[in-house]
Amino acid sequence: MRYVGFATVVLYAWTMLATAAVASEQRRPPQRWWKSDEVKAMLELREDQSARLEEIYGQTRPKQRESWRRLNAEERTLSKMIANLTISELDVTRQVDRVEAARSELRKTRTLMVFRMYRVLSSNQRTALKEWWENLSGANDQSPQRRC
Repeated sequence: MRYVGFATVVLYAWTMLATAAVASEQRRPPQRWWKSDEVKAMLELREDQSARLEEIYGQTRPKQRESWRRLNAEERTLSKMIANLTISELDVTRQVDRVEAARSELRKTRTLMVFRMYRVLSSNQRTALKEWWENLSGANDQSPQRRC
């Protein structure tokens, strides 16, 4: 009975961490900032640049969706494993490694997308975009590159 209480606390803590991560993601500005008339005007974004940014985004989205699905599945598996008190710590450790590998793949895909997008922009446009992100986000701790 004592173990059931412990498992409940662990699952609750895991849920709270996941909820906090989702909440921080929900405060993000729109994903397709290059479609915004305000941003286009501010950056003096040309139509060919906007089209290239959309192309990069479109090419990346399927991989991101698949990475999200994998991460969610691995996290669900981990939650079930944690609730199973007969499972070994080694098995849980291995599953944590799978969760973190899936999370890493998702972040890597996103970072490469942002890198490709930034290469489309001039230095002045990147600087202006960074300032816009900072103003929009209230200069919170996340870097603008992470929220593109």
